[in-house]
Amino acid sequence: MSENTSAPDTHAEDQDELDAVPIEECGELLVDFLEVCPALLLSPRHPVFEFPRVHLVRESVAKMLCDAASRLPDGLRLQIVEGYRPMAVQREHFKHALQEARKRFPAAGEATLLREAGRYSAPPDAVTPPPHLTGGAVDVSIVRGDGSELDFISPFEMMDLRHAAMNARGLSEEAEKNRALLREILEPTGLTNYVDEWWHWSYGDNGWALRVGAEAAIYDKIEVPSDAHWVGDMNQLPL
Repeated sequence: MSENTSAPDTHAEDQDELDAVPIEECGELLVDFLEVCPALLLSPRHPVFEFPRVHLVRESVAKMLCDAASRLPDGLRLQIVEGYRPMAVQREHFKHALQEARKRFPAAGEATLLREAGRYSAPPDAVTPPPHLTGGAVDVSIVRGDGSELDFISPFEMMDLRHAAMNARGLSEEAEKNRALLREILEPTGLTNYVDEWWHWSYGDNGWALRVGAEAAIYDKIEVPSDAHWVGDMNQLPL
């Protein structure tokens, strides 16, 4: 049987709808979420990239994450894989997503490939600021006291994007239970889940505005402070 090379119907927010959302920047600052909430953890590594990271998000998002962390059962901690992301890194993320889309759908046209790549990495040159550049988006997981991560993916692999959606079919009972736990602790805080990625949650950005029916986003893209503390090899930071 030949492989199906046609891209599936997208479940992500439509880019035109995102671009139509006005932004009324509220002026909230980026803060160090580890200082705001010592209960949070920064993942020791990114599952795909080796770019240096900063532990920064908007102040309201940091407080929401702290609230979520307090809802976890004893022995578990909320881990942040990535919060704020600079534009240079975003461009590399999108480039990688486009390369992966070409591998998965070699017969697809360029418009389809760009749309498919955009499901998993926001296009850096779109009208809508990529969520991580606003400081309103975070990628998260939950870990045990020994640092081992709960199972969110079995029986699939981490980068099997066909099953990355929060409500993907075919997950093990354990993975479904842990994704449900993630929703239980994050949804009450005001953070919203991006439908195609169980790990990606945001507040204040264009995607959040669409999900909750807000008249405008409240976070535009924001520059990283010059005194921000970076984790990782700065030689790996794209120019």
